[in-house]
Amino acid sequence: IISAFALFAWSDAFVPRSTGLRHGDLSLQMSSVVVVSPPGGVGEVAAVKAACLGSSVRWFVVSDSTSPSVSLTSQAMQRIGDTKGSLELAGASVEDLQAGGDALSAVSKWTGDASALICTYDGSDSDMEFQAGLRLATQQAAMKVGGPQVVVLGADEDLDAESSSEDGVAGLVGSLFGSAPKIPDTLVQCLSTNPCVVRHGELFGLPESSSDFSPFVGGPRREPMIADEYSMRGVRVDPFVVSGNVMASSSLKSCRHAVGEAAALLATGAIAAPSEPISISSQSGVEECDLDQWKEEFTRVEELVSSGKASQLFNEEMIVEDTERLGEWLATKWAPAVMRTYDIAAIRIGARPVYASVTGPGQVEIVWQELKDFQSIVIGKMRLEVDESGITATREAGDASQGFGSVSKKPLPGEDVLVRRLAEAASQAIEKGLAKKILKKKPVKAPVQAAAPLSSLQSSGNVSDELGDQPTSPATGPRQAGARRSKERSRRGKKSSQSS
Repeated sequence: IISAFALFAWSDAFVPRSTGLRHGDLSLQMSSVVVVSPPGGVGEVAAVKAACLGSSVRWFVVSDSTSPSVSLTSQAMQRIGDTKGSLELAGASVEDLQAGGDALSAVSKWTGDASALICTYDGSDSDMEFQAGLRLATQQAAMKVGGPQVVVLGADEDLDAESSSEDGVAGLVGSLFGSAPKIPDTLVQCLSTNPCVVRHGELFGLPESSSDFSPFVGGPRREPMIADEYSMRGVRVDPFVVSGNVMASSSLKSCRHAVGEAAALLATGAIAAPSEPISISSQSGVEECDLDQWKEEFTRVEELVSSGKASQLFNEEMIVEDTERLGEWLATKWAPAVMRTYDIAAIRIGARPVYASVTGPGQVEIVWQELKDFQSIVIGKMRLEVDESGITATREAGDASQGFGSVSKKPLPGEDVLVRRLAEAASQAIEKGLAKKILKKKPVKAPVQAAAPLSSLQSSGNVSDELGDQPTSPATGPRQAGARRSKERSRRGKKSSQSS
């Protein structure tokens, strides 16, 4: 094991401790990537992966008194050397960043003119002061970055902070650092250009370069259990959509290997950065995802974004013969009834759904408005599209002239109520005869032929021909031969008449 990190502090000068193997001439044309993160986690995976792709990586580690030291295995360093990459490490504690001065300004001096940047909170244990210090370091490191900037965030990280500046709470975190410069509220605000945001679900797994990593759960056993890092290697990339109160990917799990690899591929330019935020989730599978599969996933996301299906909130498949009739029912009957319910009518502060209107054949638009300075401002919309195959609901942007020209990444107030009630609307439409339910064809079971009974008795020889020639059932008899009774039966009526 090669120890690759140590906690240290600056006094008058910044003297970073770099480690790792430097192979090849750095004057060659290679991408230089800066990684800012806590020790371990996604930051370590991204740094090692970018170095294995042949990049010159500088990993700046932010830590506190409880953070573990960073140690990389010799196998990881050997892989970096084989690909002619390099990895240097330096770091600072939150207390050093809090002091400001030379320690803070030296971050940008050490990172230098980089071509890409990767930053993440993973490993901070959701500590507010820790994350604020990491944002300070990210802000300094991003000053001279002229290429892709990748931000790796959890499902709900920095979502609430986006609106805190509007409520006048932006300086709350900055007060923790006294004389330090103003701290941005989010990692995205720390960057100078429009970054690529990568969201993930619940993280699992340790970096393969860590000395604590093991492919087996609980170590070697008589009946070994393979770790999830190897049984969930499948990867799915989706547009980042927040539905209801939680992001759609928050209930999913994401492997640190996949998230870190995606960040490294985006930073090094192996994959073109998407125009919209994405989310990465891990799926069952033992095959490792190669570069072509990554490109296919990102291409699919771009197609969803360009087609407008990235912000889809609801989809119900059914047979609709008259789309205009169903659309009018949704706009004039269903939507007004839902907006009069307590869940939506009780919204007194901020925006709320106000009215629904038919904008075209089978198209309904529900508008969210907010009252500002005695003027109604459209902040967002929900579009319901009715076609022959069912109902689809998508989120749309509001009034661009008032600053709401982009689709909101957070759910609109009361949106979750409408989405839940849409499922009930689909059932009501079927009951009212506005639509028909799609009947699922039951699979036809093939007739199973009964196996011939097996007997344990064995024949002792050929059966006699005489017995074999005898019929199994009688072929002759009174009825078959046409025999009649020898004597006629006396009729009671005839006998009584003769006697009379």
